[in-house]
Amino acid sequence: MMRDSSEDFGNLYESIKPDRASRAFWSLNREMNPANKVSFIRYIDCAGIEQLRRYASEKFGFKPSYATIVTKSASLALKEYPYANRLLLDNFFRKRMVQFHNCDITVAVEKNVEQNEAIVLAETIYGVEEKDMKTMQQEVMAMSNPKTDANDRWTLFYNLLTKLPVFLSKLIIGMPKYSVRLWIKHRGGACFVNSPARYGVDFLVADMLWPLTVSYGWAKDRPSVVEGELCVRKTMPLIIIFDRRIMAGVPAAKFFNRLAEILENADEELKGHCVVGH
Repeated sequence: MMRDSSEDFGNLYESIKPDRASRAFWSLNREMNPANKVSFIRYIDCAGIEQLRRYASEKFGFKPSYATIVTKSASLALKEYPYANRLLLDNFFRKRMVQFHNCDITVAVEKNVEQNEAIVLAETIYGVEEKDMKTMQQEVMAMSNPKTDANDRWTLFYNLLTKLPVFLSKLIIGMPKYSVRLWIKHRGGACFVNSPARYGVDFLVADMLWPLTVSYGWAKDRPSVVEGELCVRKTMPLIIIFDRRIMAGVPAAKFFNRLAEILENADEELKGHCVVGH
């Protein structure tokens, strides 16, 4: 039944005016172009990952998070398939393909910003290929410090969003798409890692600013078939979203399958990357 037009609709809703931070942040969505992106998804058996976490806990006293393990695995796959570690700077002035030599991987960091729930913080772990997972995990934990002034990148970004006129904020936060140097400084390299798994989301397929996004979903018990037998195994969805202008389906599949192989055999592939010297 339709509501009577004489009813006072003002009691049914309220208008919330977006603040300048949200309006400036929304401009980053315009850099994304899903028409150029392709997604791959498959399930990963987590037995190797869990075995690695137990090993690191017993031998080194720390349990690597799934985020740390996926990020480290992505760096190993990028070193083996360097064509996946590229950026296409495609702007009004020119088109330029950039090959990164290091594995600088940006990760989504949980940080709640009051009244700005749409804002996402991302931090870069530089030189992932040379770092052990204990060091990486300490960096990620430091990034998520809730104090605004505890993180230089976040402080700069937050000030740009909140203290400048919106048109000027949009112009400045969009500058990395014109400069490799600014991209590396403020966005890292080609790869971005995120996950909605902590909040019980099976998986996420969404375009991001980076040419290669690696995402993983909720690790939980699911029915599986092992050697022809139906059983229950802990699995998680693994997803990549990549720029088809940088790599086509077959090269991307080779990278994706190698990444999956590293994760499914994490107890062997990553055992030597827990702590430097061991």
